[in-house]
Amino acid sequence: MAKKENQSPKCTLNDKEYDVNEDFNDEQKKMYLHLKNIDDKINSNLFMQEQLGVNRNAFSNLLIESIAESEDPSPQDPGDENN
Repeated sequence: MAKKENQSPKCTLNDKEYDVNEDFNDEQKKMYLHLKNIDDKINSNLFMQEQLGVNRNAFSNLLIESIAESEDPSPQDPGDENN
């Protein structure tokens, strides 16, 4: 198995790439970490939104089917000729 090199994170701002560990001071590194964390949360929430949307549609369809079934008249007994 090949050993991974420890690569410093890169940050591109205004079409310029920065090496986070070499080019940023401690305050800038902290801001970078905040931005990265926010991006991660946005991506996670977008993924979750897709999942929730599909689940919401499924439950909506189940409710529609259930209402339709409860509104349908009960099937008559085939042997009951009086109804």
